[in-house]
Amino acid sequence: MIHLRDLVAMTRERPAESFALAGVYPLLFPLIFFLWTCCFWLAASSSSAGVPTHLDKTKVKMECSECHKGHGKRGTTMLAKTKDDFCFQCHSFSGKASDIYSQLSKRSNHRILETSRYHVPGEELPAKDIAAPRHASCYDCHNVHRSEKDAQLKGIRGYAGKGAKPRKMTREYEVCYNCHADSANRGSDELDVSLDFDPANPSYHPVETYGRNSFVPSLRREYRKSSMIDCSDCHGNDDPSGPKGPHGSIYEPILRYHYVRSEGPESPRAYELCYACHERRSILADESFRAHKVHIVYNQISCAQCHDAHGSKYQPALINFDRTAVFPNSLGEYTMLPTVQGRPRCSLSCHVNGHISEHKLNRNLLYSVNGRSVSQW
Repeated sequence: MIHLRDLVAMTRERPAESFALAGVYPLLFPLIFFLWTCCFWLAASSSSAGVPTHLDKTKVKMECSECHKGHGKRGTTMLAKTKDDFCFQCHSFSGKASDIYSQLSKRSNHRILETSRYHVPGEELPAKDIAAPRHASCYDCHNVHRSEKDAQLKGIRGYAGKGAKPRKMTREYEVCYNCHADSANRGSDELDVSLDFDPANPSYHPVETYGRNSFVPSLRREYRKSSMIDCSDCHGNDDPSGPKGPHGSIYEPILRYHYVRSEGPESPRAYELCYACHERRSILADESFRAHKVHIVYNQISCAQCHDAHGSKYQPALINFDRTAVFPNSLGEYTMLPTVQGRPRCSLSCHVNGHISEHKLNRNLLYSVNGRSVSQW
């Protein structure tokens, strides 16, 4: 029996004979020729930087035959296992590469283990069919022949805008938007996150472009007002020593750090996600907002009850009130006016920890909370 490995070797050493032999396997010849091309390219460039991980002989000793075996499993490109299990022969606890399987088994994860069977090779994202099964697959984010150690998304086409054809990916968020923007088969509880990051919004975290807010005194030293971030700066593995990427986390929704979204005591751990970029000392010193400490320490209000971590379609400073805790005041007002920097005026009612805080102008037209005027506000 002639093995694929022998055919590939022959195409290198005796190309004329390999062409004749290919007549025995007419359906396999195009793939054999493709594999020969890959191997030839690998031999010429394996010593150079930027070699795709799966074509690197120092990592994949058996080269092409490490993954492609004889005729392979039915319905695959001559793979040793079905496409749903294939990656985990190496990327698992007992494998020889980073353990992705364990990450996908965490409390919050991309549901690859449960739904990858619905993936169709060559499918186009975002999904256009509302009835298409919602799923996640390794192949949605990774091109196995082009992915590199420091460019794991290389070779994947990215989101180009509503109704536009996918294009070559240039920024990480474009790959995320393939599923988390305007996919027709989004669940009823899944939002189009591209609307939150829209550069036309009053405020947003700088994922697509530079931020609008020039007054951010709480930023840590490694960041600037002109800094931009990626989705994976917040979403990813909770274990910093483990594999990178948004495969899974013990914190929902696949967050790298702990983040309490309901009322409770302030601590470095409670808002670990926020404090990864914003200095806790600055926040509690009220450098950006004069009542930060009152809100999060004394009244135990969560950052998430006032701010949307993605962006706000209506307010500056990522203000997007939690409708389960913030309501219109007794006058029916539900507004936030950014009057003086660091001292906005909210006209609303907060219901937190069993207490109600009514924000409005009193009868003397002075800004007040529960009838008590707030000086210099």
